[in-house]
Amino acid sequence: MNLEKLSDIPVKPQGWIWNGVIPEGHVTLVTGEPGVGKSLFAMDAIARLTQGARGLTIAEKGEPGQVILFSGEDGIASVVRNRLEAAGAAIPLVNIVVNDTNATSGKPDLRRRELVDDAQIESLELYLALLRETGEPCRMIVIDSANGFLDATNGRDDGKLRATMAKLTDLANRSGVAILLLATPSKVEKGKRGSWSPSSPVLSEVARSVWTIIHDPNQPGRRILLPVKTNLCETPPGIGFTIENQRICWENEWVRQTAEQYMAEATETEQLQHVAAKSELSRVTEWLKKRLNGAPVYTNVLKADAAGHDISEKTLMRGLILLGGIKGKEKKPDGRWFWRLPDPLTAPVMSGSPALQTRTLEVKTMAEICAEFDKAKALKHSAKQGT
Repeated sequence: MNLEKLSDIPVKPQGWIWNGVIPEGHVTLVTGEPGVGKSLFAMDAIARLTQGARGLTIAEKGEPGQVILFSGEDGIASVVRNRLEAAGAAIPLVNIVVNDTNATSGKPDLRRRELVDDAQIESLELYLALLRETGEPCRMIVIDSANGFLDATNGRDDGKLRATMAKLTDLANRSGVAILLLATPSKVEKGKRGSWSPSSPVLSEVARSVWTIIHDPNQPGRRILLPVKTNLCETPPGIGFTIENQRICWENEWVRQTAEQYMAEATETEQLQHVAAKSELSRVTEWLKKRLNGAPVYTNVLKADAAGHDISEKTLMRGLILLGGIKGKEKKPDGRWFWRLPDPLTAPVMSGSPALQTRTLEVKTMAEICAEFDKAKALKHSAKQGT
């Protein structure tokens, strides 16, 4: 056991690749559903680092640095490079791990495969040393995605994953390089923790900074970057963004909520909307019982009447299905569609949502009824004269 006086260890300020979001010398995790924009976020972070920026504002300046990118889900030439150029990255400062290696180049054997063995970690550390000798050291390693390169899927082997993460964390601490992991939540973990959960709890336990990207349920096309866990500074605010032309467009205002607070509020809002929708559906079914009591009503007339009572067409259809409404058509060439309630009118409301039954039913017009009445009257008169 080796002991040192804490006073003999010099203070080292915490450095940041992206202030409050991606710390130097530690692991950062960004999680989110497939297609939410995690890779584009990584491209944006790479572009800012290679440009010498430390955040979203022009005033947050730092030293440019090189990046090592593990990309296993997108084509390098057709997708990754195009995205980096769209984000404004300095392409010469980006080093991407590919499958083919040149054994005669003298470079470490880094390959596009799982980072699960000591040889790969040692090769990664040697490559960091080579880049440091160029005078432009690597300042960030991006692994997209952790699900593939670290086998972080559904907790199949947490012991193996924990050992790999320990090696990556040690590498980050010794080299001062930031490691950015991107992960997709598994179905099991999403059910336990919501959409901000990583694919494995081990990732969130080891990472010092954890963020999530979610779709805004109220604004299609809008995403929100929200903090889940920050151990190295006060919890920073989140921020919304949209995606245009393969690049992220950040908003000007911050979102003052954590992922947990946002999801709790979204859940409460959803519950309130459900209660309101249930109350509205109850009102609509009562209205339908009165409107369709005793006779069918033409579909276009029913929709117009419903609109006059502030009933949307969607809610009208839900009410008809709930009451077991039957859709029919007049039995004649130019017959019109109508809705009616099943007989008897006192039938209990159905609890399920059965498919609407399409039937061809005979509905007589007033003219037809009058003609039949006149015919019957004439026959009766003839019968009396015959007797």
